[in-house]
Amino acid sequence: MKCCAEVWRALPGTILCAFLFTLLLPANVLTAQEFRIRPTNKSVILGQTTILPCEVDNVVGKVQWTLNGFALGFNRDIPGYRRYKMLGEESAGEFGLMISDVRLTDDAEFQCQVGPADGQPPILASAYLTVQVPCEAPQIQRYPNGSEVQVPHTQSLVLLTCVAKNGRPAATITWLKDNEPITKSGDINTKVESAGNKKENAISVLTIRPEFHPDMSDIYYTCQAKNDALAEPLSTTVKMVIQYPPGPPEISGYTNGQAIRAGDTLKLVCVSKGGNPLAQVIWFKNDQEVDFSYTGGNNKAVNELAFTVQATDNDAVYKCEASNVIPSPRPLTASYKLIVHFAPTKVEISGQKLAKAGEEVTLSCVTTNSNPAAVVTWFAKGKQLQLPKSATRVEPSPDGGYITHSDVTVQLTDQENNVIYSCQATNSVLGLTVTDAVTLSVLYPPNPPIIPDYTSASAAIAGELKRMSCTSVGGNPPATLKWFKGDTPLDSEVKKVGTIVTADVAVVLKPDDNGAVYKCQASNEATTEPLETSITLKVYYPPETVNITAAPSDPRVGQKMNLTCVSSPSNPAAVITWIKDGYQIDGNDGGQTDTKWGGKITTNRLEIVPTSDDHEQVYGCRATNQVLDQSVNDAVTLDILFKPEFDMEVSPAIILIVEGESKVVNYTVKANPTEVTYYLQRDGIRLSLEDDLPRFSINAGLLSIEEVEKGDSGLYTLEAENAEGSTLLNITVDVQFPATISSISTPVFKQEGEVAFFECVAEANPLPPDSVTWTRENYEPFASKTKQEYKNGRSVLTVYDLERTDTGAFTCTAFNGIGESVTELAHLIVKFSPVIDKSREYGKSASDKGATGRLLCKAQGAPNITFTWMKGEEVINTAGPKYGVESKPQEMYSIDYENVLLVNDVVKKDYGTYTCKATNDEGEDSFDIILDGTSKPDPPYNIRFVNATHNSVTIAWTRGFDGGLPQTFRVRYKPTGDEGYTYVDVKPNNITVYTVTGLKLGTHYELTLLAFNDLGESEYNIDGIVAKTSSVAPPEETTTSSFSGQDEVPLIIILVVCIVGVFLLALNVALILYFIRRRRKRLENGSDSTSQTNTIELYGPSKETALYPMSPSEVDSRSYTSYDKTIDDFSDDLNKSYDCSLQDDDVKRVFLPPHDYSGRPYTPSRHDSPRLSHQRKYPSSQTTYLDDSDRKSPWRSEDRNTYRSATPVRKGNSTFDGPPRGEIPYNDQIRHKSRSGIVYDPAGNVIGREDTRPKVGPWVLNANSLNVDADRPASRNSSKNPPPPPIRSSSRGAADIPPVPARNYSPQEMPPRYGPPPGSLVNSMSNPTYEGPNPQRSTSPRGKVDVRGHLV
Repeated sequence: MKCCAEVWRALPGTILCAFLFTLLLPANVLTAQEFRIRPTNKSVILGQTTILPCEVDNVVGKVQWTLNGFALGFNRDIPGYRRYKMLGEESAGEFGLMISDVRLTDDAEFQCQVGPADGQPPILASAYLTVQVPCEAPQIQRYPNGSEVQVPHTQSLVLLTCVAKNGRPAATITWLKDNEPITKSGDINTKVESAGNKKENAISVLTIRPEFHPDMSDIYYTCQAKNDALAEPLSTTVKMVIQYPPGPPEISGYTNGQAIRAGDTLKLVCVSKGGNPLAQVIWFKNDQEVDFSYTGGNNKAVNELAFTVQATDNDAVYKCEASNVIPSPRPLTASYKLIVHFAPTKVEISGQKLAKAGEEVTLSCVTTNSNPAAVVTWFAKGKQLQLPKSATRVEPSPDGGYITHSDVTVQLTDQENNVIYSCQATNSVLGLTVTDAVTLSVLYPPNPPIIPDYTSASAAIAGELKRMSCTSVGGNPPATLKWFKGDTPLDSEVKKVGTIVTADVAVVLKPDDNGAVYKCQASNEATTEPLETSITLKVYYPPETVNITAAPSDPRVGQKMNLTCVSSPSNPAAVITWIKDGYQIDGNDGGQTDTKWGGKITTNRLEIVPTSDDHEQVYGCRATNQVLDQSVNDAVTLDILFKPEFDMEVSPAIILIVEGESKVVNYTVKANPTEVTYYLQRDGIRLSLEDDLPRFSINAGLLSIEEVEKGDSGLYTLEAENAEGSTLLNITVDVQFPATISSISTPVFKQEGEVAFFECVAEANPLPPDSVTWTRENYEPFASKTKQEYKNGRSVLTVYDLERTDTGAFTCTAFNGIGESVTELAHLIVKFSPVIDKSREYGKSASDKGATGRLLCKAQGAPNITFTWMKGEEVINTAGPKYGVESKPQEMYSIDYENVLLVNDVVKKDYGTYTCKATNDEGEDSFDIILDGTSKPDPPYNIRFVNATHNSVTIAWTRGFDGGLPQTFRVRYKPTGDEGYTYVDVKPNNITVYTVTGLKLGTHYELTLLAFNDLGESEYNIDGIVAKTSSVAPPEETTTSSFSGQDEVPLIIILVVCIVGVFLLALNVALILYFIRRRRKRLENGSDSTSQTNTIELYGPSKETALYPMSPSEVDSRSYTSYDKTIDDFSDDLNKSYDCSLQDDDVKRVFLPPHDYSGRPYTPSRHDSPRLSHQRKYPSSQTTYLDDSDRKSPWRSEDRNTYRSATPVRKGNSTFDGPPRGEIPYNDQIRHKSRSGIVYDPAGNVIGREDTRPKVGPWVLNANSLNVDADRPASRNSSKNPPPPPIRSSSRGAADIPPVPARNYSPQEMPPRYGPPPGSLVNSMSNPTYEGPNPQRSTSPRGKVDVRGHLV
């Protein structure tokens, strides 16, 4: 500043100096930190989020917030208070505090503090946060929301207390009456009480003075509570109800003194008006409540009682009572006493109805209750009896009404027998009458009873239902029959028909019925003693039970024991048999014992000496009553005591287990008692498994071995012991483990020509043969130069006649079938002096000046090679700064070595020739390498052919020197003889094999290549190769383009062929049209003679066309009649109704018709042709098609014998069957022809020559041969060949000709579609492959045969 004052002495200089001084001062010295926005007091509702603002200008100190003086820290995230966080940007001075989910603990003083810094004092700003809590919904004490406050009309004061709890601040309570605020302050008293935790309860008491009048309605009182934390008030409401008593009840539906008939329906209605609540209206009958079902509405309560009047309602008092919750000094009631008229329901006569003649009998008649009392009248013999008044009396009934009694006395005589006396009771008011009658009879006894249909000799069977009948005749009254067993009465079914009485008894017979006496007694009032008859039963019954006992009770193996079987009583005596495993065994008879009821007890004993197999064996005893063929059974399961026994079929003597595995072996023994203890011994010493062998454990006979080890192998003794003794079992634990190689000889150093030996020893269990083997990959002479010898896990490999190329690793593999195989390498090193790789690419190296040159030297040799670098005669010091070396990391026992000389900071004098010298114990080798500047590369060399396809050639080559830069190759090729080349760059750059694609089929190509880098291209290698692509293309790739390079057909030839083809087609069309018109003209003129003759000539069989031998004279003398009709001439025979929509090849199919026209001349009528349906159904395979030239025979011969019938071949869904046997006659002689037309018989003898095709004979077809499966394949698409069409022959008389076999011909046999012109000779060719049915001589009559063709 002093310097500034000296320079600027004038005022402007002073001002400028002061300005510079100001700039040099710190910013915080100029302005103090202060609050831009201070925090202010704030209220927030519990659970909400709030922000306390705090913004500071010129802040330099640290800022934090405090809670009631507790510092929250300077971290803006405020650790420990996850609901607190400072907002805004600190650089902008924003430090607002955000509090989430506000709680009551946040109701406190908060302070924003800015600390001191850089000489600035601290500043503070406080604010209080008030937390508001909504109060709970108000409650009126003792009255929930919506409830009633019931107030008797006599009560003068009611207090309602409303409480609104836990509000902050305390709630303000407002009372409403019928939704109108209550403003009278004297009736409301409000106070506030602390609820703790800064909350308060508001309490308000409302005083009500009710005023009663009958027409008043209910009053609603509402308590509302609200504080600052509530947006809307909360409320609760009650209803005040004033209670008062009801009015007295009134009864309608009956008038006092009214009489009602029993059975009528009476409806009594009781009504009580007024009252709050409405009255309960109840009906009583004679002070007993009978109905409580009242209804209320319209300010009244109603109870309707409807019932059917009964006799018991007479003098009954029906009372109605009304009451509610308001106490009453006396009940409010109304009542009526009913008067009911009813007749008696019945009248009953009592007294003796049977008596002896001369006795006096009194009859009494009594009515049931009646109102008024019933009048009784007696009748006998159709007349009313006159009785004195004293004979009738009336008494009140306890059930209401009156009961009438009347008595009559009768003197019995013989004439009084069976006289009917009746009593009649009448209710005179109602006019209803009831009657009863009795018959008085004279007594006499019945006849003695009898038991029919029973003989004492017959026997019954226990369990059966035995029916017995007893009959008694006569008596007055009829007899009473009773059955007895001994003296015990039995229930019986009694039937009466007049004076005949029958009593039937049904008894399920039991053993105690054997010998039992059944008796029947008959009695009536005239007998002094019952009349009786009896029978004695004989009953057979089987034993009900059989019981087995064993002695001794605790049998042991080898100890004698007895089984005793005793049956229960049986009649006749039971026979006992013993059963074991379903087989009967014999016991010892123990005799029979008599028992009650005539039965006998049978005893039988079985003596055995048990073994362990008898333990839990079931022995059965069967007792059989042989007369009844009924048996009972019992069985006993033996409990035999024996010491443990091992099951050798389950318990193995040898345990095979793999090392490290676990196994559980079942050595459970059979023993009784079953409490068995197991021990394991080794070398005669009992082992403590937990201490001596912790991997072994025995539990309930299960031997568990966990993670077995090799040392666990050996012989063990397993001991099983129970209370009867112990048993020992020797077991062997054979621990198997995978093979490991314990030793191997490596490395082995040998001279060339010597023999090397390798030994590989393995440990394993088991050690199967050849478990140790030797291999070596990519070593062709392994089989010829090596020999392996194996014995007991030791394998010796011998390698003979060693060469340096034998150097490498042999692999010893040990595997015994367990786990994984293990391998070890044994290295063979054949010693030889170093050999340096002197390829062209290694003879040069290049580097730019200033860069580092790299000279690579590669060599092979053994043992280890040492490299020395020289320039001229001077050995290069590679330890200095100018030169260095890099060596490729050497693999163990490798004979390949690489060494790189590094020439650092290359200068001009560094260029030149360097010598690499490789040395080992066997000799040395050297190689000169030239270091030069970078240049274009040398041409690649050693170009060779690898492979060729129909459109590609693969070549390979060796890189030349790359000029010190990355190089790329370019292939040049052309077809041999062409001028121009095609070029292609090889990608990627480093490959030396490339496939040239897009070549022509079967073409020679010249190929060569060059190399290029950034400095230029090399020359093309002059030693290129010539390769030819394949002449055969894959089937899927053969297209017309593949032959584009071949010679094309001259255009003139194509034109000539087309013209000739068109001419021939037109000629054929013209001929066809001509013949069609000619035929139609003949048909119109009715010319049948020519048609008939020509048809016979065309189709009719003749001697020379039949399958018979012909003499040469017959051949030579054959004549031909002029005939110009073709097969197409017969197309008009097609029925015009045929569906012309069939446009495929099947429409042109010609077949032989199924009918035989040999009996009449041929007339070409359309209607004679067979019709075809519109479903494209074709004739069966018995019909031969004439145009199916591409069809194969549908016949398959069972063998090569042509004299046997063929089997039809199924193809697709159709089966083409030959002519059915029996419908087509067969010829027993077949004509065989050679290609020259010579005809042979079946024995091979020449029998003639045939120059023309045989004519076709008639077919014998089924009637439904035209209705065949529509699935028959189309002729043009089929591989079956039909027989040829018929052709013209001589017009000589017809011969006895067999039919043409129903077969198809191969393409070689097929003649032209149409026959040759008349007069021509056609050589007939034999068909040696024919396997169709054997033709037979036709049985059809000689003469003209009309066989028509039909065009389909």
